[in-house]
Amino acid sequence: MRKIFFIFLAVKLFAWHVLVINSYSPLLTWTRVQSHTIVKELQKSDIKDLDLYVEYMNTKKFAPTDSYLQLYFDFLNKKYHKIGQFDIVIVTDDNALNFVRRYKTTPLFKKSKVFFEGINNISLQNTLDRHTYAGVFETKNPLANFKLAKAVKPHLKIVYVVSDTTVSGDKTFKQYKSVFDKIKNVNFIYLHTSNLNQIIKKLKYYDYYSVLMMLTFGGMKYNGEIVTPKQAIKIVAKHYYNPIIIHSSIFANIPHTTIIGGDCTDAQQQAILNVKKVIKYIHHTPMSKLGFDMNNSNRMYLNVKNLQKFGIDWHDLPFKNVVLVNKPTSFFEIYKTEIITFFIILLLSVVFLIVLAKKNRDLYKYSQEIERLNKDLEQRIQQAIQENRKQEQLLFQQSKLAAMGEMIGAIAHQWKQPLNALAVNIQMLVDDYLDGIVDEQYMQDFEKKQMEIIQFMSKTIDDFRNFFRTDKEMSEFNLKSAIQATIKLVDKQLLNHGIQITLEGDDTTICGYENEFKQVVLNIINNAKDAILERGIQNGYIKIEINGTQVIIEDNAGGIDEDIKDRIFEPYFTTKDEGKGVGIGLYMSKTIIEEHMGGRLYFVNTQNGVRFVIEFKGF
Repeated sequence: MRKIFFIFLAVKLFAWHVLVINSYSPLLTWTRVQSHTIVKELQKSDIKDLDLYVEYMNTKKFAPTDSYLQLYFDFLNKKYHKIGQFDIVIVTDDNALNFVRRYKTTPLFKKSKVFFEGINNISLQNTLDRHTYAGVFETKNPLANFKLAKAVKPHLKIVYVVSDTTVSGDKTFKQYKSVFDKIKNVNFIYLHTSNLNQIIKKLKYYDYYSVLMMLTFGGMKYNGEIVTPKQAIKIVAKHYYNPIIIHSSIFANIPHTTIIGGDCTDAQQQAILNVKKVIKYIHHTPMSKLGFDMNNSNRMYLNVKNLQKFGIDWHDLPFKNVVLVNKPTSFFEIYKTEIITFFIILLLSVVFLIVLAKKNRDLYKYSQEIERLNKDLEQRIQQAIQENRKQEQLLFQQSKLAAMGEMIGAIAHQWKQPLNALAVNIQMLVDDYLDGIVDEQYMQDFEKKQMEIIQFMSKTIDDFRNFFRTDKEMSEFNLKSAIQATIKLVDKQLLNHGIQITLEGDDTTICGYENEFKQVVLNIINNAKDAILERGIQNGYIKIEINGTQVIIEDNAGGIDEDIKDRIFEPYFTTKDEGKGVGIGLYMSKTIIEEHMGGRLYFVNTQNGVRFVIEFKGF
């Protein structure tokens, strides 16, 4: 086995030759997204010795007949004769895969490992050799789209199912029809044709209680001329004003249509999953273990503004982990980055001026004290101890200021819903006044409701203000209550980023500084959040457990690198990009727990992330 391994290394001293073959033209949005994502993901990987080539078969324009396929193979064979053979071939969509399979025994492809995506012919999973082929099948989820149709039209009577007559269109149409034929009490009208004029004629007197599903429409003709997919859907939208459901993400937000979204195949996600398999193979994972993905690339897309046209709030739909497009934007949402950047710069400027002024005062004081320190060694030692304490306090203040910067974002999340409620209620007051239904009792009720919202916002500010209060004396406090109060400050931010946080365990009382303990917990939670977001972890989570006088905080952000794990508690050490971290959070956290509260703070890497442990002496 060892001899085989060394032979493999010897063979791979030269570059990997990788050919990407796309079934269609780069002018097609779907193909452009697939091809661009493949190249981008490979280029940003850790694979250095990579010769990458990209080709397009353009089978929308040139039908994949035997003569065309032979001409295309001859073209590739001549173009790449100096390479001789490719180590890896990546194909997008069915025609490209069928082409490579047809010429697999030729010298150009004979030793190639083939990675595919966007394949509609699901039956190939039973025939493809798993030692040679791996990739992503493009499966559809008709029931999810039917569920969306029922959600937007509770009294649904008719579903118009539109599909062109291309190879992909035929296969997609059959998949949907096989599922819909089993559904009762709804009439499915199938418009399986590439003639847009016939489709528009059928939709002339469409039913109000209906939706339209656009499956495939890349091969449509209108008035005898070929039209692009976007043109096809815009033409349909001029004649059909009810909700339109699509199953391809690239069409989720076409202007001047009533597309509300759908359970979509995602070109970018397919490419990402496929490239991950390529990278694993290059890193010596056997092909047979890479296998086939069936539906991991599908996601539910929702067009927020188009849903509002039908009086539907996307929050009320029975779907989770959705991709939102065409969202309304407030002034804050439009200029969110600029506003946050301004306040961060302002805060950092204030901190810099405070620190600079403090440093100037300290330098002046130090110059006056040097002579006294030289006269008496003991006095010098005591003075040094005092200065170290002052420096520790300075670091502590810096840590709090850095945390306050993150709290600005938390306050924004806490206030978002009540501010929206105030805006809506004020708009309703104007409408009700114009309708003549505003009287004294109405105004009293209106005042009461708005004051409740304002009191909630006031309490939010009090919570944040109390959070940064400094405890002067040690006191008894409940660990679970303190952690719950801390989670309350950031749960909206975590929810917004799709990060789950849980707390369980004992109701334990200890003696210490409650607010300083909260800041330690907040710092560890924020570090976990930042790591999950920076590394693009899907289904991120933070688990907190209280076991007696021990608090365990664990995440799935990938852990701490071995080469820096001995430095993370050093002052000013940070792994964040310049300007994004001050590097004193964990240092001050360790100081608070171990020096101020007599406990212990340490960490261990787990299989999926890192586990921080806070231990206190029994009380």
